[in-house]
Amino acid sequence: MTSEKKETKKFVVPVTWLVATEVVIEAESEDEAMDLANNIDLSGVDFNNADYVQGSFDVDFGMIEEVPTPEDTQAAVEDYVFWREAIEGVK
Repeated sequence: MTSEKKETKKFVVPVTWLVATEVVIEAESEDEAMDLANNIDLSGVDFNNADYVQGSFDVDFGMIEEVPTPEDTQAAVEDYVFWREAIEGVK
């Protein structure tokens, strides 16, 4: 018995998850430290010691999109050219 391989497609699936780490803040009080941490520039944060927050992984099911194949892309270009020429005339 031969198993028939099903055709697969590629999809872009938006996902999010949380990580936890610590930052060192110089401030005059806890309130100021909290405010500064809340507005910190993340480009300066060292995420090497960050940990995944259990249970935070999420898929945005409403935003999943199929990756167009080269054939789909070519067909879309041809449709665009056809309609542009139909509206504007051949140039």
